[in-house]
Amino acid sequence: MSDEPARDIDDLATARTLITTLQDELARVQRENVSLRHQLDLLCQRLFGKKSERVSPDQLRLAFAQLANEPRAATDPIEMDSGERPGPGRRRRVLPTGRRPLPPALPRERIEIDIPETDKICACGRRKTPIGEAVTEKLEYVPASLRVIETARLKYACARCHEGVVEALAPPQALEKSLAGEGLLAHVVVSKYVDHVPLYRLERIFLRQGVDLSRTTLCGWVADVATALTPIGDELRRQVTTATYLQTDDTPVTILEPSGGSRKGRLWTYLDPIGRQVVFDATPTHERDGPEAFLASFAGDLQADAYTGYDALYATGRIREIGCWAHARRRFVEALTTCAPR
Repeated sequence: MSDEPARDIDDLATARTLITTLQDELARVQRENVSLRHQLDLLCQRLFGKKSERVSPDQLRLAFAQLANEPRAATDPIEMDSGERPGPGRRRRVLPTGRRPLPPALPRERIEIDIPETDKICACGRRKTPIGEAVTEKLEYVPASLRVIETARLKYACARCHEGVVEALAPPQALEKSLAGEGLLAHVVVSKYVDHVPLYRLERIFLRQGVDLSRTTLCGWVADVATALTPIGDELRRQVTTATYLQTDDTPVTILEPSGGSRKGRLWTYLDPIGRQVVFDATPTHERDGPEAFLASFAGDLQADAYTGYDALYATGRIREIGCWAHARRRFVEALTTCAPR
């Protein structure tokens, strides 16, 4: 509002003009107050509220109601939870009870427990005959173990002239001249990237088995495996980019610098939902060079967020932009949680 000192107004027209000005100023302050309150609520929601954006039951009811109105054949039995009885021709789904059977594909070890020989003689003096057995199953865990595989390549030479020495060829290896076998390399990589076990914990696990594998060695194996798998990654990239419809998104990852600092890189996901293929691409920055290089041969529809790095791709006309409904819905969720009536 104006900081001018108050003055006596004798003119009615001037008073009306001043009232109108003050009303406009008050409306502007109220709008600014609403905007600031919304920003404060949004900040509090992001700092202290739930991070998930789960669909409310009311929204699900609307979706199910729409599906119910569409004429289609019911192939699966329907389980009702409202006290209704199933219609004719529909059976209520029976939920499994009791203990689930163990997978038949698991290897089984049979242990037979017999009765003492004295109990096999009947009171009448005749020997009892087997009539059956009571079988129980127990799931057991055999801890993973390390073993040394010795590969002996035989050599041959002529006994007379001692010439022409031949030696059996070495079998192909994932990492040439490496101490680690393929199974151990796969275990390290899966433990790190699928089970999220840090390398220093793997180092301790191996040490408990009497094998000293330093973190530096494990890190080198991971890098060498990434190099060995590069042709497979290139082929997956080729297959994904041949599709005509892709979905993509990125997430920040912390990159540790050798000097001890860190910076934010990006992990990009490229999904072909129709061909059910997915490829991940890592870049040291959030610049557009990463998506441009990955999508250099792609032509079709790209569903992504509003990241401006894609604009240059859309401008070529080779790629058509499709908005991401998840990102659009996020704004409605924020409005619903922060603009509720007070």
